[in-house]
Amino acid sequence: MKFSIVIPTYKEKKNLPKLIISLTKALKNQKINYEIIFIDDESNDGSYEVYNKNKTSKTRFIIRKEKPRDLSKSVVYGFKKSKYDNLIVMDGDLQHHPLDLKSMIRQFKKNDCDILIGSRNMINYKKVNLSPLRFYVSKLLNLITNFLFGLSLKDPMSGFFIIRKNILKFSEKKLLLIGYKILLDIVICSPKTVRIKEFLINFKSRDKGFSKMRLRIIFQLILFLTYRFFFR
Repeated sequence: MKFSIVIPTYKEKKNLPKLIISLTKALKNQKINYEIIFIDDESNDGSYEVYNKNKTSKTRFIIRKEKPRDLSKSVVYGFKKSKYDNLIVMDGDLQHHPLDLKSMIRQFKKNDCDILIGSRNMINYKKVNLSPLRFYVSKLLNLITNFLFGLSLKDPMSGFFIIRKNILKFSEKKLLLIGYKILLDIVICSPKTVRIKEFLINFKSRDKGFSKMRLRIIFQLILFLTYRFFFR
């Protein structure tokens, strides 16, 4: 199988070297063809220079100059730049472990599904390396989302997933492309016949750089959920 790994980034120069090395090592003996596409939201921290020192024949670094900066827009931009029919989305801050990616690819190949979600095991905040506040806010939002849209997903707002490119043909024109929850946007806009499976991942805490989570992001998410509920 062939996979395009799309990684949206913004000011992740401290994580780029380790991420490239970890992904290359994890995918080294996999019987797949792959490319890694970094879609950078025009960082001004020297990310491109750091990437150039660590790039491989399997990596590309594309700067998205359109405004406003937005993760969902960057992900879809990366989809359009991809070569292969199976798309992987993961964060650039090493909270999504490359070894989990290796396992997810195996599960995707094994299971007959259209979307495979790398879901956090939301049992307690220590299990998913979140602060108590962020854990309970995330859990509440997951419950609300499942209720509003008739879903039964452990982590509908995950940023780590694999999707077949042809699924986007059904949903692309409907996507809002606002905020951080591109997976949820895709799921809501996709036909009910889309086959979705989940795989529990080991979510790590960020050790370099800064978190993008702000109150503005939560407010943006609430607006997104409200709009999507009334205008699906």
